[in-house]
Amino acid sequence: MKEKALPEPIFLWADESVPQRKYRSKVERRIPDAAPITLITGINYPALVPFPTKRTKTHSPAVIVCPGGAYDVLAIDYEGYEIAEYLSKNGISAYVLKYRVPKQRAAALCDALRAVRYLRFNAEKFGIRKDAIGIMGFSAGGHLAAFCAGSYAKKLYEPIDEIDCENARPDNLGLIYPAYLELKPKFTLTKDHPPTFLLQASDDPYFPSLTAYEKALLVKKLPLECHIYPEGGHGFGSRPCGKATDNWLDLYLSWLFRQTKQAK
Repeated sequence: MKEKALPEPIFLWADESVPQRKYRSKVERRIPDAAPITLITGINYPALVPFPTKRTKTHSPAVIVCPGGAYDVLAIDYEGYEIAEYLSKNGISAYVLKYRVPKQRAAALCDALRAVRYLRFNAEKFGIRKDAIGIMGFSAGGHLAAFCAGSYAKKLYEPIDEIDCENARPDNLGLIYPAYLELKPKFTLTKDHPPTFLLQASDDPYFPSLTAYEKALLVKKLPLECHIYPEGGHGFGSRPCGKATDNWLDLYLSWLFRQTKQAK
């Protein structure tokens, strides 16, 4: 069966301007996996894969989608393209972030911050709302999204153009079975932290990540919607599996609409 053609990626930096560049190879590698999931690695030139919505006549909200993969690979279809297609069909322009892997956490955070700035700078061109640019992530991608929301005011790379003058604060934050958030170092949560959607199954081995982040948000009295399922494990994605987790995307979309309607 012929694979579905994907949108052309939007590279976040010119080749010679990529900060914290560790490798120069442009060859991405596909990792074999027993499950029907596409895993890729060897990403050294970060990009956004666009899934613009056609459901709205006016500028739409936008969400950056960060696939998981332990910062070694990206589950690019399972936690990326499939999520973006769902959002696009429901009135949200989605952009899958191909951040740098493997083992490039600091660089990946630069990629996430640049992605927010890039969309905000090009909001009119892309037909999206400058005041409604969110970020969501799965597992390690959730960790990355949370650090993007908590580090937007930090100078983690040298500005190179007008894009880097834009505010990197996401307007909303979705964390789906996030990992590693109970580990140090931790960023400081401020009153400007974006509204957060947290979702995880209690039988997930990374469940302490949710409880730690939830507690931190509640202590600071920051806006939070949290959903905990009794089963589902880790990495359930959005494909139906006959469990309560099957409906999570509907919950997230409903929450996202409430957040973006409030934006001005």
